[in-house]
Amino acid sequence: MRTVLLADDNRECRRSMMRLIQRLGLRTLTAANTDEVLRALERTMIDLAILDLEMPREGGLAVLPRIRRHRPSLPVIIVSGADSREAVLRSFAAGAYGFLHKPVDVYALRRFLRRAATPVHPALLRIGFPDRPGRHRERKNDA
Repeated sequence: MRTVLLADDNRECRRSMMRLIQRLGLRTLTAANTDEVLRALERTMIDLAILDLEMPREGGLAVLPRIRRHRPSLPVIIVSGADSREAVLRSFAAGAYGFLHKPVDVYALRRFLRRAATPVHPALLRIGFPDRPGRHRERKNDA
């Protein structure tokens, strides 16, 4: 069974995302801060990490470089209530696999979980902002 590490300092966010992840048949470990994240990564084989951008003391972006050093291929999704393009860009620059806005869209989370379960390299899936509708429009032919 695949294991997802879910780190968020908000208990209700953790619970709701945990229920969704478990309904998809995945094992879930939770953490309320980055210390718990690092302990879980040392003790358990994690297949995917979901980290809150901002948590007490350190946020997801602060711990992401440490995760990359020890587990470079681990897919990490950053979640945040901050609806800014800068937060998204900083997350990807730090090596995040994906970014989701809070409240987390159930379908977007499910899409990320399914993609992370495939053997495709995460960099190939990082085109655009996966949790936002595309901005590309089809062109109509005048002919």
